[in-house]
Amino acid sequence: MAPKLHKRVPRDASSPSSSDEGDMEEAEREPLVHEGGKVCGVELRQQSTANSPQQPVDSRPSTVNCETVVSNCDVYFTYKHLLADVTFPSKILNQPRSSSALIFYWGIDKQFPKLDLHNILFSEDYETEFDDLFNKKSLYADPTVYINITSKYKPDDAPQGGENWFVMINAPHIEGQNWDELVATARLNIIDKINRVLKTDIEKYIVAEKTLDPRGIESVTQSYLGSLYGTSSNNRMAAFYRHPNFSKKIKGLYFVGGSVHPGGGIPLVLSSAKIVADMVGNAR
Repeated sequence: MAPKLHKRVPRDASSPSSSDEGDMEEAEREPLVHEGGKVCGVELRQQSTANSPQQPVDSRPSTVNCETVVSNCDVYFTYKHLLADVTFPSKILNQPRSSSALIFYWGIDKQFPKLDLHNILFSEDYETEFDDLFNKKSLYADPTVYINITSKYKPDDAPQGGENWFVMINAPHIEGQNWDELVATARLNIIDKINRVLKTDIEKYIVAEKTLDPRGIESVTQSYLGSLYGTSSNNRMAAFYRHPNFSKKIKGLYFVGGSVHPGGGIPLVLSSAKIVADMVGNAR
C-alpha cells in the first residue's frame, strides 16, 4: 500500500544493503525456549534506555514464560535464528523460492486525473518478461508496472495538489545479482514507460522517494532471499509441500504467514492464521 506523505522530504533513493540483515538479526533475534519437546517461553533482548553514552545499559536477556508461541516470520528464519538447536527441515525449506518485487515509493507533486486507485501498465511481451524473471533471474526492460495511489481514495494521504505513488514491478529473488545496477536501470525503464503512457515527464514531479528491492525486503521483513510468497508454487501439490502450521517436534509452536501452508497472498495468509487460531483453541 502506498505511504502517507504529509510532508515533502529530500529524495532518498537508497535501500538497505545486505549488511543490514546481520544488524537486524542481532537486534531482533529472540530465541525460543523449549524443553522436553514443549514450548517454555521466548528469550527477549533488552532494548537500550540509556539517556547518555556514559549511562550503563542492562543488555541481559529476559525470558517471557509461555506455553504457546506463534511465529509469523518466514519459517526459514524461524529455524535459522530462533530454533538453532532444532534439526533444520531442509527438504521443505530448501525448495525453490518465489519471486520478489522492486518497489518505488514516490511523492508526486502533481495530480493525474487519468490514473485511479489501482493502475497497471502491461508489458508488450509477457513471455520474455517472465523468462527474464524466472530463468535469467533479472529484470526485463519493459516490465509490467503496478501503480497504487491511495490518495485517490483518501486525499489526506498526500499533500494538497500531490499524490502518493506505490510503484511496483516483479523481480526475481536474491541470487547473486548486482542489485544496485538492476535497480538503477529499472528505474529509468519504469520512468520511460510512464512518460510514454501518460505523455508526461514524471521525473520532475518526484519530490520524495524511497526504494525497496529484494535485499531490503529480506532485511525488513525477514523473508528469505526476499521472496514474497515463501517457496515457489510451481505445481498443484505445492501447498502440500509447504511447512505445516505446527511443529512436529515442539508442542505449542505454530507457524503462520505466506511461507507456510497454505501459501502466499493475503487470502491464504489469513487462512493460515485461521488454521492456527483453531489449532491453538482446540489445544487448550
